[in-house]
Amino acid sequence: MTEKTTGPGRHAIPWMILILLSITTPAQGGTSAPSQWALCTHHIPAPEIEDTRGETLFTADSGTIFQNEIYELFGNIVLERDNKRFISDNITYFHSTEQAVAPGAIRYEMPDLIVEGDSAYIQLDDESGTISNARFQIPQRHAHGAARKLSFDGDNHTKLRQASYTTCDPEDVAWRIKASDINLNHDTQVGTARHAVLYFKKIPFFYVPYATFPLSDDRKSGFLTPAFGNSSKSGREFALPYYLNIAPNLDATLTPNYFSKRGLMLKGELRYLTGINHGQLNVEYLPSDNIFGDQERGSVNYIHKGNPFPRINTSVEYNYISDSDYLNDFGRNLSKTSQTHLPQRASLDYRADSWAASIRLQDFQTVDKTIPDRSRPYQLLPKFTFDTTRPETPNKPNFELKTELVNFQRQGRINGRRLDIRPGLSFPLSNTAAFFKPALKYQYTAYALSDQAAGQDDNPERQLPLYSVDSGIFLEKEYDVGGKQFLNTLEPRLYYLYVPYRDQSEIPVFDSGQPDFNYNQLFRENRFTSSDRVGDANQLTAAITSRLLNERGEEQLKIRAGQIFYFRDRKVSLKNSDPETSPTSAIVSELNLNISNRITSTADMRWDTDKDQVDKGNIRLRYHPGYRRLFNISYRYRSRTLQQTDMSLLWPLNPHWHVIGRWVRSILDSTNLETLGGFEYQNCCWKFHFVTRRFLRSDESYDTTYFVQLEFKGLTRIGKDVDDVLENGILGYEK
Repeated sequence: MTEKTTGPGRHAIPWMILILLSITTPAQGGTSAPSQWALCTHHIPAPEIEDTRGETLFTADSGTIFQNEIYELFGNIVLERDNKRFISDNITYFHSTEQAVAPGAIRYEMPDLIVEGDSAYIQLDDESGTISNARFQIPQRHAHGAARKLSFDGDNHTKLRQASYTTCDPEDVAWRIKASDINLNHDTQVGTARHAVLYFKKIPFFYVPYATFPLSDDRKSGFLTPAFGNSSKSGREFALPYYLNIAPNLDATLTPNYFSKRGLMLKGELRYLTGINHGQLNVEYLPSDNIFGDQERGSVNYIHKGNPFPRINTSVEYNYISDSDYLNDFGRNLSKTSQTHLPQRASLDYRADSWAASIRLQDFQTVDKTIPDRSRPYQLLPKFTFDTTRPETPNKPNFELKTELVNFQRQGRINGRRLDIRPGLSFPLSNTAAFFKPALKYQYTAYALSDQAAGQDDNPERQLPLYSVDSGIFLEKEYDVGGKQFLNTLEPRLYYLYVPYRDQSEIPVFDSGQPDFNYNQLFRENRFTSSDRVGDANQLTAAITSRLLNERGEEQLKIRAGQIFYFRDRKVSLKNSDPETSPTSAIVSELNLNISNRITSTADMRWDTDKDQVDKGNIRLRYHPGYRRLFNISYRYRSRTLQQTDMSLLWPLNPHWHVIGRWVRSILDSTNLETLGGFEYQNCCWKFHFVTRRFLRSDESYDTTYFVQLEFKGLTRIGKDVDDVLENGILGYEK
């Protein structure tokens, strides 16, 4: 008996789930830039398939059924089940054995996968089968490939013979991976490849006889891509990291790092993450440095953050280097090579609704051995604090309390404990147009000292009140400029401070200093940091701020300036020097300008009223018209000690080429502090970076390094991590 069908039919046919994922190296992925595939001309649309919820639907131009056993379908066959689609011109289905055979061209679609082949055999009851001469596409990865034979065994295993893979456009395949065998185990989420070769520009670039790789975002142990570079001080450099996935919340990376001039350095990184804490340990060890007297060299860096209980936070930071030249030789940027002290500290903090308490241990390793002992920071063994933290309530009395108990220790110096208690009362009055805040505080400081000089008081004390009044008004006016609404504000502010003089010459200086004078210093209660010195004051600060806001409330211009007027000389000093007698402070000002979303500028200036000259100034201009289009220029000035320019650039020459540069120069010394230059070439599926950097070390010698990186998009990167160097060197750099 035969039956011809011309419309859609329904039959309960189970269907396979085929998962085919691309080869990736452990713990690495493609770039995160939104324009990753913007240069590609061939874009693969993802299939749109409706979920049939377990039913099998098929359509065909014609079909024949033999004895309710054999179904032969012909012409434009579309078979759908769940979120899968099977397309062919000829399918034979055997009902009793649950077999389906497509002797001709077939196409298999899922939302994230498309497979085409010359023929297919499917065993539907156990969801196994083969597709011959398979060509696959993965739309979301812009990937495609082929296999002479693709076999699958249910949802658990997939095998590809004579397989290839790439993310390039089909008409311009710059790179491709070929492997004799690829096995995908979807139960363990692990794949294996045998005799895999990476071809670049049709030339064999990299070969591995056997490799394993993850089939998901889960991390997997294995070798990461090698890194290489060159430095004038250290020579050629080669590193081959090995990643260890110890546990879901614990991993490590071990890296042998070879320097042709120095020898073999071993690096280790350990990371952990739990529900209550996270941390990272980095260790570097060079057993024998060939150009450093064959000495052992190394470093340790450990960071820990924890939240073991509600309201309780813990923190640990430990840094160590073997010698004072280590950062010069192995530091990656100017900020690292110029460090003089490395912190070693641990803290425990508790924060309640209205108060907070903490305990801290702190020490420093002094990098620069030329710094005398008297100028090195004290150890804090330990430091206790207790502060109230209630938010300020307007139009009501507000009480605050700050307390501190510290034990200072340093060999060969005056040691001792310091207790500082500072209660305060304020009554802030405010409305939308003005504010007025009088405040009264009392500060008590007591010491218990040892190793004092003969005749000095071992238990000095200091008691003094602090009185202040802060006030300001808010004026505003609307403008219509070219049909656009702007709001201009004028915000004058007066701040009066009175602190009586107390002789503090017999009190040692443990951790007090005098911060650089800027706009924020205009409103400080104490011109010194910490508690060893409390500056006497009878002064009035006059300041003004003006803002320009557009109709969206965005601040396009902000200018503020201020000055302190002194009503008496300031006697308290750090080093018991002569009193400060100037009747006024320097005039300090700041400017923030947002001409548009493309152009922004910041500037600050300090005008010395005694010498009628600029004492300090900074200005920075940033032009950022679009993604990866960036130009920065800045100028820093400090009278007689500093004049520096800093220019940096990331700019496209065309859609494929970008130039990269930075130039930091000391005008005062006619010296280049850092020069960085390079280029980036980017195509649809690969990217190449070349960057050279020359910087001045603290020993006044130059070091030149070269960075080369080749990225195969959607696969891996080979070479030194250039992005880290550029992110540290170019403000606003985008990958």
